[in-house]
Amino acid sequence: MNNYSLKTAFAVLLLFSTSVLAKDTRPNIVVILSDDAGYSDIGAFGGEIDTPNLDELAQNGMRFSQFYSNARCSPTRASLLTGVDAAHVGFGGGVVGDWVRELPFSAHRGRISYDQPLISELLASNGYQTMMAGKWHLGGSYIKKDPEKLALLWEKTHTAMTLTPKEMELDYLALPPQRGFQKSFVFAGAQGNLFYTPEDKHPYYEGNERATLEYADNYDMYCYAKSPAEKSRYGACHGKSGKAFYATDGMTDRAVDMIKDAAKQPSPFFLYAAFRAPHKPLQAPKELVQKYLTRYQDLQILLDERYKGLVASGLFPKDAGSKSVRQILSGLTDEKREELRLIAAVHAAMMEKIDDNVGKIISQLKASGEYDNTLVLYFSDNGAAAHTNGLMNVPYRGVKALLWEGGARTHAIASWPGVIPANSISDNLVWVGDIVPTLLDITQTPFPEKFHGTTPRELDGRSVYTTFKGEQQAPPEAIFFNDKGQQSVVYQGRWKLLIEPGWYLQTLEAPGIAHELYDLDADPAETNNIAESHPKLVEKLVAMSERWKDENSIVDYSKIIKLKPRDPY
Repeated sequence: MNNYSLKTAFAVLLLFSTSVLAKDTRPNIVVILSDDAGYSDIGAFGGEIDTPNLDELAQNGMRFSQFYSNARCSPTRASLLTGVDAAHVGFGGGVVGDWVRELPFSAHRGRISYDQPLISELLASNGYQTMMAGKWHLGGSYIKKDPEKLALLWEKTHTAMTLTPKEMELDYLALPPQRGFQKSFVFAGAQGNLFYTPEDKHPYYEGNERATLEYADNYDMYCYAKSPAEKSRYGACHGKSGKAFYATDGMTDRAVDMIKDAAKQPSPFFLYAAFRAPHKPLQAPKELVQKYLTRYQDLQILLDERYKGLVASGLFPKDAGSKSVRQILSGLTDEKREELRLIAAVHAAMMEKIDDNVGKIISQLKASGEYDNTLVLYFSDNGAAAHTNGLMNVPYRGVKALLWEGGARTHAIASWPGVIPANSISDNLVWVGDIVPTLLDITQTPFPEKFHGTTPRELDGRSVYTTFKGEQQAPPEAIFFNDKGQQSVVYQGRWKLLIEPGWYLQTLEAPGIAHELYDLDADPAETNNIAESHPKLVEKLVAMSERWKDENSIVDYSKIIKLKPRDPY
């Protein structure tokens, strides 16, 4: 090769290497999910819990007054990661991703479908580093690694189903490392202790291998348990002191390490950080619990101040009423109030720990020089759960797994310096299924025509990038919710119809089918049922809901309860 050819070859090689190593300027994406947090828990949403890091995130970004989850853990996660109605990927009707609670119906399978792409897979195919730390809860197992040990349990709990090699493989393919997450540190299920000591057996996985936990911090452990069953499963850590792994801290430590490593690479990254708090079991450092027990001397003051805080912040209209502020504590005995005060204190302590760890993630983004080019999304998977008696969802009615606003509407924050207007509030309706199409829009990632050999469902959500930029955006025609015999639709962002709202066994006791209709523009807290005065609108929305149920292959809950008679809620 002559000298000219050598120079030419070197120049081509240099150009190629430079292009390969050039920094991809698309934004990093960090999605942070809390588990069973109340709408008004955090300071930026009127709450009294100390959440300075989330409040700062809100100050630097946008709060959403009308952000909807799917009202329960797994269905929300399913739509969050796929952008489609949860039933199309196995999580319709309030089904959750616990291995022993799976069902033989496609819409209620309880295991994430292998035929629909996850955002992790789509972004990974388009040059993103993809990482996850925290709670999965979308089904799957490693039964194929030890079928002899697990087959009997599978057959005992999977009614009307047959264990086959294909089933075992699909279980394996439902886990994060097989679904586009290049790095993962996960808790696969829903409930389990948040504290683990070195002597305890733990359920965490790093990739496809059992994780090695770090027990670097000392804790005085407060582990609230009420019933004998809860005390047996979750009460043993109460009163213990010493080195332990605490889930909220431990998963964040892994997430921070992932950010450190990812920031060294030229390609952008996607991190999904899914906290398990403040979901039961109620476990937190003792000093924080004592702090909130002192603060919560009068729960009515808590309710009143949360309501006033939301109104003052512009997140709830001052001329709209809220029955929950006055009714939540009505009729409670002193004993029940004291029990609720303790539950609220542990819940608040768990929320403050979430805030501490959000601060660690933000600090690492800044330390790595990535913060200014990172979109951070934070929200809860649903409202606070029933054990809080609705206390933490004020001003909204209802709790997790119920379809009133307290179960489905959650606090939400988005921050992206230079793009999302600082200290802004959006009243646009945003649904959790809008996250995937928005991220595809922002990252210029195409949606595939074929995936795993099949044609995936087109996205049910829509991009809300214009909302992120502070612009007005019309609501979708309708968003639907379905949870164990309940049905709901929000039409044109204004009219909300509920069909058989409430726990299934309770609705069975009342004759006929209950309908509740609310005008969310005038009555966001659902205080005035106007169904009787709008019969034609009720009829129209019932028909829309029935069509949606058919399209989504929703199975009547009376059939499901026959298969799982001990799991009515």
